[in-house]
Amino acid sequence: MKSIARLLLFLVVFHGAVSALEEVQLEIESFESQYFNTEEVTLVFDPKSSSQPSISLRVANISSPFFPENFSLFLECIDSDLAGESINCDKGMGRLIFASNEVIEIAFSLDMNLPNKSGELHLSAMTKTGEVKVSFLSDCLNEWQATVVTEKLQIPFLSNFLSTSSEVFKNHDIVNGQANIEARLEGLGNQLSSLSLNAELTKLGIEGDSILDEVTVHTVLEMKKVGDNWSFINNLSLLEGEMYIQPGFEIMGETPGFYVDIPAEPVIFRLGGNWFPGKKIIELQDLHYLHPEILQLRGSVRLVVADDLDFSDLTLRASIQDLAKAYPTYVQPILLQTNFSDLELSGGIDLSLDYEDSDLEQIELFVDNVFLEDAANRFGLYGLSSHLALDSNASSLISTLKWNGMSFYKLDFGPGNIIFESLGKDVEVLEWQDVSILDGGLKIDELSLRNLASSEFELELGGSLTPISMEELTHVLGWTIFPGKLSGEISGLKYAKNNLYLQGDITVKLFGGELNIQKLRVEDLFSTYSILTTDIAIERLDLEQLTDVFTFGKIEGSLNGKMNKLRLENWQPSYFEMEFSTPEYDDKPHRISQKALENLNELGGGLSGTLSQGFLRFLPAYSYGRLGLGCRLYKGVCELSGVEDDGDSFSILTKGGLFPPWVEVKGAGRSIKWDDLIDGLKQIAEGEVAIE
Repeated sequence: MKSIARLLLFLVVFHGAVSALEEVQLEIESFESQYFNTEEVTLVFDPKSSSQPSISLRVANISSPFFPENFSLFLECIDSDLAGESINCDKGMGRLIFASNEVIEIAFSLDMNLPNKSGELHLSAMTKTGEVKVSFLSDCLNEWQATVVTEKLQIPFLSNFLSTSSEVFKNHDIVNGQANIEARLEGLGNQLSSLSLNAELTKLGIEGDSILDEVTVHTVLEMKKVGDNWSFINNLSLLEGEMYIQPGFEIMGETPGFYVDIPAEPVIFRLGGNWFPGKKIIELQDLHYLHPEILQLRGSVRLVVADDLDFSDLTLRASIQDLAKAYPTYVQPILLQTNFSDLELSGGIDLSLDYEDSDLEQIELFVDNVFLEDAANRFGLYGLSSHLALDSNASSLISTLKWNGMSFYKLDFGPGNIIFESLGKDVEVLEWQDVSILDGGLKIDELSLRNLASSEFELELGGSLTPISMEELTHVLGWTIFPGKLSGEISGLKYAKNNLYLQGDITVKLFGGELNIQKLRVEDLFSTYSILTTDIAIERLDLEQLTDVFTFGKIEGSLNGKMNKLRLENWQPSYFEMEFSTPEYDDKPHRISQKALENLNELGGGLSGTLSQGFLRFLPAYSYGRLGLGCRLYKGVCELSGVEDDGDSFSILTKGGLFPPWVEVKGAGRSIKWDDLIDGLKQIAEGEVAIE
């Protein structure tokens, strides 16, 4: 532009000398800048007469990242006035001709005093995409102001410009919408000093990572430069339409998106603060978001805009009036990779928190009568109310938590009431109401929470499970009903970083013996893909009590065993090493019924001796020495073993016992698919296997 101004000044200075000439023509072969490149620039001055000289500018080719295609430019003033060192043009016109043959007609007026660098430029352009008006004023102090007004401007025309100039629009196409815009810019030299914008965008449609459909938005923006920094305030109202917005952050490897169906009342968004470009810091002192009847946010935040967006200071006040409405819009998208991705919710929440220097200073949470139920009927929480308060500067604060009931899978739990005392970001339980579970209960002796609202959050729990009737438990779970008691001491149960650890044991008393769960660990507890590892030991189970429950057939004797290195991936077994066998010095009789023997034979693959011949096959029971079966599960296949192994075969049942006839069962194969083994056991338990 400076080059063009010098050429115009040259014409003015030498106006008198060239007025007698027919024509003066100046040519520039090419011109390059970061905003546009030009080829074959021609400036023509035709004196015609001293009162009405003609000035024209032609550019054969212009390319710019702001436009989707190249174009040529022609400007002409047929009624210009060159007086002294001034240029005046009351009736200028021109056109832009794009490569696609689209033509934009331009009308302009110009009044410039070149030495003082002052003047006025007024320009209007009418296209099939709308009308644009531009006014530019400059004074002798090099201060300038510009006004841009558009009426019904078709926004898709600006798609390439926006995707090139802003990272926000980089992966998006504007497919619909029109804009009525009034913008005022002020500056000094080549520096912008203030910006005022009032814009209404209607029927806006955008396709890409984020999607807008028929959105109408009104925004008012004020920006002012203070030294090297900027102050700003932006009020934005979403009036109608639908949006799917991906902010760009990741949670558990996924990029969540938020769907907003704009209600009858507008959604309000206000931002006010300061921008420090040199430090890459944005301070939002006035942050307000209102989605009527669903969500309201107020606060302030200090953002560091580096490679990754980060905040060091944050004050936030959030109010969710109706969780049923807020959950699918604002909560569910960030929980898609967890077990809380499909919930039915009701109730309300109020939250306030303060971070300073990336450290939590204060948090206060009010939960009002929240009902939560998993759509897959895995868990539920009913009538939850809470007041939780933490303050790093307070000596201690009292918090409460209570609920009317809860469920886990098919188990119902009774009401509960907890009173906490917080000191800093740590919480200890002062009082705990024991929670009933069927005919037993959960008693908590210790419950502590550390580093709340941080990535270092930890929970530790200690207590006991008072005996629960296995008859009731198995009935509720829909299993085959069998006797016994479930109880256990819970010591060292710890949750940290989405992992759960149990340092103590859980003991189940059933079938006259005990089952101990040891070294329990669950990784990625709240993810959709969890991994559980544990060791299980059983001691002196009474086989007669066990087999009486099922249709397997009667077996007398005891059983010890272990299942080490059990690994469940997404709650399905992927590996374990299992061994179950009769104790070496078992004092119980070792008898097995014909039905149990036949079912065991189905698993083992063959009977030895003369059982299947003659009168022995009609005897109701037989003696055995020891019973045992082992399985090493790996990649879906169970490698089998027995109570004895001679290398060529293994025994599931050995000969022995006090009274004849004696019987043994040997395994016919070393491996079986895990699914086939489970199906066989289910069919045997349900009495569906026919012995031929």
